[in-house]
Amino acid sequence: MENPFYITGIIPEPYFCDRENETSWMVRTLENKAHILLSSPRRMGKTQLIRHVFAQPSIKDNYHTFYTDIYPTTSLNEFVLFLSKEIYSVLVPKGKTVLNRFLAGLHSLAGSFGYDPVSNTPTFNIKLGDIHSPELTLEEIFSYLEQADKPCIFAIDEFQQIANYPEKNIEATLRTHIQKMNNCLFIYAGSNRHILENMFNSSAKPFYNSAEQIYLDSIPKNIYTTFAEEVFEKNARTIAPEAASLAYDLFEGHTYYVHNVLHNAFAYIDTEKTIDEADILHTLDDILEDKYHTFASVMNQLNYQQKETLVAIAKEGKTIGVTSVAFVKKHALKSPSSVQFAISILLEKQLITYQSEGRTKVYSIADKFLEMWIRRTY
Repeated sequence: MENPFYITGIIPEPYFCDRENETSWMVRTLENKAHILLSSPRRMGKTQLIRHVFAQPSIKDNYHTFYTDIYPTTSLNEFVLFLSKEIYSVLVPKGKTVLNRFLAGLHSLAGSFGYDPVSNTPTFNIKLGDIHSPELTLEEIFSYLEQADKPCIFAIDEFQQIANYPEKNIEATLRTHIQKMNNCLFIYAGSNRHILENMFNSSAKPFYNSAEQIYLDSIPKNIYTTFAEEVFEKNARTIAPEAASLAYDLFEGHTYYVHNVLHNAFAYIDTEKTIDEADILHTLDDILEDKYHTFASVMNQLNYQQKETLVAIAKEGKTIGVTSVAFVKKHALKSPSSVQFAISILLEKQLITYQSEGRTKVYSIADKFLEMWIRRTY
């Protein structure tokens, strides 16, 4: 039996939980020709939401839609490679005419294409070393999007990565191209909230005030637990309401982690048994045990101040006043200044995140499994 709690790939429509308001808002915003900034903690479901929006009839039928995750990229060359590969993969099924129109515009890469005699189409086997003029190739990509036969929507996930590229003025370069375009809308998505806020909310930055913003939070508990119970029932299985509630509460509704526990409970617990709270806790124990070596490796890459600051935040859960004397003394940390420096490194490594409540920043561990593992280990 196929596991209905998807933790990889695209979630089929019957198993996509809620996000009705967010979907409606994003579709309406795109139809009104506005760019979108979509931010959320990691693994809250923003990628699945984007794909869900792309699947809506009014978007699917009227736009070319593209999605790429640039989290692995560290340079403009890689950024250009990821964008061009995504456009190619989307256009291949649409036929040679559409595809060749795109390839014909990539003059800077023309000599690097292979050719498939069976399908009678070029093959996209471009390597990083083939991109000699990334600024020119980027201009050609945007030129194609502007001249495409249908309006385009391009979602760029983990968009904050461009802030780390060594090339100068990347933000200004991209913004200059994008603000001239009438045929393509962009969804800028990301999980590093403090960088994205600086990029889009600072008047000194090129992307200032250039996108409508939405923050993705947890699905309401009553909606999610009802969904979970119904999914089990549809698949001839049973989960006690208290067990579904516990799975939600353990992670405060953080979608990926709740889904992961339910995925494993569905897979490994006797199909004849009603899954109860003890089963959920046992499933969680197994998950954390499987991740032991991965998380130990993460901790080994931190210096002592970074490690003890991370442990302190994990033990606190949601944390305010991380540089206060009270917090430093409670957790026997070195000094407020050393904590401040450790916080900056941990944010850069995306091991912690924060939410702004007024002028107060509330810090927490980005990976909820890691948070639980730290509490148990330290």
